[in-house]
Amino acid sequence: MKRRAADVLIEVLSAHEVERVFCVPGESYLSALDALSDHAGIDVVTCRHEGGAGFMAVADARLTGRAGIALVSRGPGAMNAAIAVHTAQQDAVPLVLFIGQVERAHRHMAAFQEVDYGHVFGSMAKWVVEINDAQRLAECVATAFHYACSGTPGPVVVALPEDMLEDMVDTERAYCLPLPAAGASDTSLKRVASMIELARRPLIIAGGLLKNETGQTALRCMAEAFGVPVATAVRHADLLANDHPLFAGHLAYGAPAALAQAVAQADLVIAVGTRLGDVTTQGYCFPAAPHPAQPLIHVWPDACALGALRRTDLGLVADPAAFLVDLCDFAPAAIDPDHQVWSKQLHQVAQSLTDWDGPADAEDGVVFSSVVQAADRLLADDAIITIDAGNFGGWVQRLLRFGGGRQMVAPSSGAMGYGVPAAVAASLRYPDRQVVCFVGDGGFLMTGNELATAIQYGARPILVISDNGAYGTIRMHQEKHFPQRVSATDLRNPDFAALARNFGALGIRVDDSSQIDAALRTAFAAEGPAVISVRTSLQYISASATIDQLRARAMLSQ
Repeated sequence: MKRRAADVLIEVLSAHEVERVFCVPGESYLSALDALSDHAGIDVVTCRHEGGAGFMAVADARLTGRAGIALVSRGPGAMNAAIAVHTAQQDAVPLVLFIGQVERAHRHMAAFQEVDYGHVFGSMAKWVVEINDAQRLAECVATAFHYACSGTPGPVVVALPEDMLEDMVDTERAYCLPLPAAGASDTSLKRVASMIELARRPLIIAGGLLKNETGQTALRCMAEAFGVPVATAVRHADLLANDHPLFAGHLAYGAPAALAQAVAQADLVIAVGTRLGDVTTQGYCFPAAPHPAQPLIHVWPDACALGALRRTDLGLVADPAAFLVDLCDFAPAAIDPDHQVWSKQLHQVAQSLTDWDGPADAEDGVVFSSVVQAADRLLADDAIITIDAGNFGGWVQRLLRFGGGRQMVAPSSGAMGYGVPAAVAASLRYPDRQVVCFVGDGGFLMTGNELATAIQYGARPILVISDNGAYGTIRMHQEKHFPQRVSATDLRNPDFAALARNFGALGIRVDDSSQIDAALRTAFAAEGPAVISVRTSLQYISASATIDQLRARAMLSQ
């Protein structure tokens, strides 16, 4: 029986267990929107900006472990969604972005909103395909999911000419392509176990491909079986409970010197589920590229990421969680005493970094540490915390306890604007859990309009805005390199609490640290989304230095 191509598309999504898609509607894929109206099993979330829709899809993929789905219109819609493609590539998150395209007869004629998506997205996406033959629609979409989820997970872009979606096709029913399974041999596992046994100070660096229940359980069990401490890659501090005695710290952007110096004493590095990018490795210094100072075991499901940038003593193309499970079969009968001493040293360093005895308030506002410390006390153990890009995030990563049920959802890409859409997606996915977003004033005004999406669909995120009137991260770098020469980083902001109320959300303003606890409790009790706007100190611009300190250091170096 012949079926409309648009209906076949939705059948393929259903076959891949897609439950929710995020979109901004457009006339270039009206047929797909029409087909969705007949499929109650797929929830359609209409967003207010394509960047927000893309970020929601990326966050949803991170939370579910399945490919996130976004649909946007041609030309401008696609360009707005590009930031999500980049984030998915940087974070190794599966994303399938469907984009409407001009009619096939008008391609290559500079038609209205025409874009060559292969050229635009080719350097970011794993695969870009424009489906001109409706008979191959089911096949190509199944391949798109396969590319997005296999090897190094990442983004795939599928362009859908609007007239193609109306073609009648006689194709087989929708199907999925099984993903390949990669694993380490017993010989390799024995070699890993032997290398750990011979090392006095082994260290695991755990990354985002373990960010699921199976991966985190496997990580904890393997670390405990071998007595090996675990440092987490950037934005993945939740992989192991931060109070676990084997937790060795979070290798975030500009990690504290004490942590960087401590982990550098390792005499064996086992990197599992991380590509060891420049942030996690502190500028390709640990493990160093191209020649690490210590032996390196690197586990990742894609051979292209192993040994290409740095010497790797043992590179294993394997599913990270499966590797850890299998390695436990070769665990020693007893933990090496040297490993115990080493683990204790690293954990003490990591724990010491959570201490903050500075002021709660400054002359120009609340020191953001006060907000994070209060949130740490009051948040539920299973809360989901989304973090936008910005210096305020340093306080969150340093002072908030993660793991043990608390999740961190944040982009390693450094994309501003991720936090609010991610919080909306998280609240929709887990409506019974606390979802809190930490976001700066700059980031909020990039995608804060998705608060309207939260209202429309009943999401209940709590958005905590660090309002210091500046693009703080850039201001920090200005003070480091051009002290006292402020250019283009000052912001004049609206009243965020009043803005929230105009959206229909609860709006709370905090001007003093004494107001924080009450603000958080009120937000937790709200029936809908809440915004807490904190007048934040710019002087205390980061968790590591004030503006005055940055200026003094810069002047000394000149």
